[in-house]
Amino acid sequence: MLLLTVVLFVTDRVRTDIVGVLIIVVLGALGILKPKDLLLGFSNEALVTIAAMFVLSAALMRSGLVRALGAKLADFSRGSPMRFMVMALCAVCFMSAFINNTPVVVVFIPAVLTVCARLGASPSKFLMPISFASMLGGSCTLIGTSSNILIASYAAEIGFGVGMFEFTGVGIVIVLVGMAYLLLFSWRLLPNHTTIASTLSADEAKEYITQVSIGLDSDLIGKNLADTPLASAGIKVAELIRGDRVQRLESEMLLHEGDILLIRGELNKILELDRQHSISIAPDLQDDGSEVKRVEMTLFELMVAPESPLIGQSCRELGLRQRFDVSVFALQRRGRHHQREIADLELRMGDILLVRGTSDALESLRRKNEFILLEGVHDEVVEPHKAPLALGTILMVVLLAATGLAPISVLALGGAAFLVLSGVLTARDAYSSIDWSVLVLIAGMIALGTAMDRTGALEIAAGQLYTATGGWGP
Repeated sequence: MLLLTVVLFVTDRVRTDIVGVLIIVVLGALGILKPKDLLLGFSNEALVTIAAMFVLSAALMRSGLVRALGAKLADFSRGSPMRFMVMALCAVCFMSAFINNTPVVVVFIPAVLTVCARLGASPSKFLMPISFASMLGGSCTLIGTSSNILIASYAAEIGFGVGMFEFTGVGIVIVLVGMAYLLLFSWRLLPNHTTIASTLSADEAKEYITQVSIGLDSDLIGKNLADTPLASAGIKVAELIRGDRVQRLESEMLLHEGDILLIRGELNKILELDRQHSISIAPDLQDDGSEVKRVEMTLFELMVAPESPLIGQSCRELGLRQRFDVSVFALQRRGRHHQREIADLELRMGDILLVRGTSDALESLRRKNEFILLEGVHDEVVEPHKAPLALGTILMVVLLAATGLAPISVLALGGAAFLVLSGVLTARDAYSSIDWSVLVLIAGMIALGTAMDRTGALEIAAGQLYTATGGWGP
């Protein structure tokens, strides 16, 4: 069971929270655990603490303090990529010791992109080190990562209390070694990747996959594929859909009104065809079949956020055109493009969508937490006047936890409740800030751990590990 779980994680074919659910279902179906033991993870103290910390982190993000710090670091970099790297890694590392890693990284992305645009540097050389720095910082305190909270919960059950800063000594050593590696080697080892939109002005444009529809007034109607401007522009037709059927591609095939072409080419050339030959870009990503207005349109990038509820859904199912008045132009996943219908691709964490829309659409998108806006408008709704309450609440939770006056779960939950009652967050904001997929995954893994303990598999694994490494000491 453990091996199958690892395979599912590595292949990334199934969402992690669904893996957690499958673990519980399989263990129950096989009769390995009783129902009350299967669901024991959902009542675990660690899950309550983790959920509350999501809320505390969201309050600090809403105050705008972290985003303002990122902007200041961009100003203080004075044109030096390495100076910005050092300051950003240190800041992210420190903040991640006390608030959730994901929002810290998310709010630093606009600052990174701004600096990269100013200096002509590749964002890929900054974003991964910042993500790693957040993990390193989280290892320094009890509330820094979900794993620390979970370990502390189990330690308390067997009589070993873990304090707020009990991880700090070892954590600092890990941070120093990790930061040294990131600063010395990441700059050299990481590749130069540009954002999708930046390729529009690049000297050497990259190729992208998208879909176009032949419009009613298009001068391409009646022409065969070999005679159209597509070939002369270096645009390749990968597929032609007429009605509900995929047609066999032939050079003498005549184009008809309403034909849908899956094409590959440079973005600037595809846009030029859109303007000159009455074709509609990615029409079947639009639920109502209408075309996006051709005035005051801008291209911008959206990255699927780690906690986004949209993960696992396709562009067609989401109805982005109907909800936000934007049209999807291309999709990038791990630097690669997929030659299948864009509309039916299920979104994954980190996917980048190149979309077109109006300023109103941007305004609407930046108020949502489903996407991270990478190009265009980087600001989000912040309420600086709530910063003292948000920061004060987190500091109070940390200080009281350090004194041991109350369990961290009670303190974190109390802090989250206070933030809602004081109006720093609404109840809806508090619930939406929690990454429920993380909680479901943890509950599933707790069930798996319990099953391994009850069946003796855990003892066997521990014995084998001790036999292999016992001679090396603690």
